[in-house]
Amino acid sequence: MNFIRDFSRGIRAYGEAARLLFSPRLRGFMLFPVVIIILLFVMGNYAVGYLGDGLSGVIEEKITSWIEGISWLTWLSGTAGVIVKVFVRILYYILFISFGGYVVMVVMSPVYSWLSERTEAIVSGREYSFNLGQLAWEIGRGIVISLRCALFQLLMTLFLFVCSFIPVAGLITPILTFGVSAYFYGFAFMDYAVERKRFRVKESVMYMRRNAGTVTAIGTVFTLSLMIPLASIVVCSFVSLLSVVAGTVAIEKQLKIEN
Repeated sequence: MNFIRDFSRGIRAYGEAARLLFSPRLRGFMLFPVVIIILLFVMGNYAVGYLGDGLSGVIEEKITSWIEGISWLTWLSGTAGVIVKVFVRILYYILFISFGGYVVMVVMSPVYSWLSERTEAIVSGREYSFNLGQLAWEIGRGIVISLRCALFQLLMTLFLFVCSFIPVAGLITPILTFGVSAYFYGFAFMDYAVERKRFRVKESVMYMRRNAGTVTAIGTVFTLSLMIPLASIVVCSFVSLLSVVAGTVAIEKQLKIEN
């Protein structure tokens, strides 16, 4: 019951988060995803295209050498090259759905840290004086937490993938995989606010476990945005800002209740 209650609380935090993000004090942050989207789009497509062309060229060359002299199989090398290019694109899409959010999160870590701090100032009235060293520490911790979450998510996703071949258990593994992704994404988004409470990483882990419902709720909206065909990178870049604000709002309310 606590999980359901906390999950509901996390989802409701998005309502206030939307109001705050579109307010005059925070809406300027929505310019950052535009820049990030352009960079990731250009770099991602170039990398995938380069890799696909390289692999297809190697495959075509190998097949051509194997079927040399067999005229009725000349179509095979070209077809194989196309299949390889399509496969690389599909693999890229699958990997991005599972872990692309962390790429966005690592790149935008400085923005998230700043956004979380400004959100807390609006919600609680606490102002933080600018400290370059502290900001660098928060950014570094944000990147480390994101990579830590990505690693644990990968390990658990692989475990669930193996379990998917077990009869009956395989029916629920997609739901569990989604839940795992949502939890770790939520963890990474909420840690920006938790860090300012001077929680060490171990303390942050314990806090997130106690509030797993809220953490999962915060990550659920972002995880759903990653599943939108074709536009996922665009949507998730903007939704990530909303998730940081929602996570900060949820933590402020939760700590107020605990105190």
